[in-house]
Amino acid sequence: MKLSRKPFEEPKLVLIPIVDVLLAVFLFLAILAFKEPFISVFVQLPSGNGEKLHNLPVNILIDAKGDIFIGKKKVSFEELKGFLKEKNPTTVNVYADERTPYKYVAKVLSLLQELKIYGVNLVMKKKG
Repeated sequence: MKLSRKPFEEPKLVLIPIVDVLLAVFLFLAILAFKEPFISVFVQLPSGNGEKLHNLPVNILIDAKGDIFIGKKKVSFEELKGFLKEKNPTTVNVYADERTPYKYVAKVLSLLQELKIYGVNLVMKKKG
């Protein structure tokens, strides 16, 4: 039985995958090379004569029963309305218990909108 031998073939070097890899490396290096570094700008602020704003944010807490607290003092809805009209804050932080029905929160938010207080933060605690 005669065995046929295949002629010896020289190993081939396929260039297409090599070119693809080199192109990807080149693009990566080009992006890194031409990326602009963070530039900080120093600004000389103008000065002026005016009163310092002492308007701190007002903290409103609403518990699960719908009771409203300013700081640690329990107030009625009408007392809250009078307090906000008198104080005229620019920012209000609203803390509500997770079990608080939304109608109580919506009532306070409606009051804030009525008094044209638009700096309202609904505060929640961070998970974890």
